[in-house]
Amino acid sequence: MFPTLIRRAVQSAKEPLTTKIPLTIANNPYKARKVWPPDFKELTHQQQLRFEKKYKRRVALASRSPRWEKGVKYAQLATMAAAMVWLIFYSEFEWWGQKYKPSEELRKHAINLFGVLDPEKRYERRKDAPEVNPSRNSDSK
Repeated sequence: MFPTLIRRAVQSAKEPLTTKIPLTIANNPYKARKVWPPDFKELTHQQQLRFEKKYKRRVALASRSPRWEKGVKYAQLATMAAAMVWLIFYSEFEWWGQKYKPSEELRKHAINLFGVLDPEKRYERRKDAPEVNPSRNSDSK
């Protein structure tokens, strides 16, 4: 393995890189095998259909956008979640002959983020919470 790598590293290039001419249509050594797009008048009906299928497949692959599709899926998920929340907490409807009306308490808690932002409890502190300014209280002692 190593003798081959050393031999290839020492070996000179076939043509120097500095004398390369930029490729143009006239001096391109890699000629296209087929003319694209083909002349459809010269093709049979079956060949025309095959080219149309190939073109449609290539256009579909080129126009795919995974980020856009992912964004649309998230937007659909958010819309459905919002619709379910609205249906449960705010709507009044009849379901199999029984009327459904969310309670006022449920609506109140939903508005106040289930009691976290409730105006009545806003300034209450938990029993296990530390004091607000422990340095002031220790100075006064």
